Amino acid sequence: MIENQSAYSFHDYAAPGGKVAVPAVLEDDVAQFHYAPARRAGDFVFLSGIVACNDHSTPMDAEGFKGELRRVFTLIDQLLGACQARMDQIVELQMFHVFGSDRLALGKADQLAAIAAVRDEFLPAPYPACVELAVADLNPDGGLVEIKTTAFAPISPGATL
Repeated sequence: MIENQSAYSFHDYAAPGGKVAVPAVLEDDVAQFHYAPARRAGDFVFLSGIVACNDHSTPMDAEGFKGELRRVFTLIDQLLGACQARMDQIVELQMFHVFGSDRLALGKADQLAAIAAVRDEFLPAPYPACVELAVADLNPDGGLVEIKTTAFAPISPGATL
């Protein structure tokens, strides 16, 4: 899990049609698993899934879960910013939930309510399209929900990435 930070340092890499942005705190993960945390391709920005997790064996309560979700949405915001996009340009969220995890002291309805409350702190109406799927497990261990993001952020003529 990435500890709470208000800002992450990023490394940018040129890629066909745009760039890849990698936060320094994810460089080891990227080297091991070979993926792009954030990739701009033309006017679209694609973020790999970011996992809210509980690293402890004791179940996380609602406030702890909301704090972890705020960390995820803050990282989403900063990854988008590294690719010259904003939260209000998100067009789709894909969420993968581990319902019934022994690492979360919330049932399905309370888990979804907590996610909706935190999501609303970061994403006002009009809301992006969203799909929420149940999965058996997530990487890393203790993963509770993974959030994948797509934004439509047209590049201004003459802008440099």
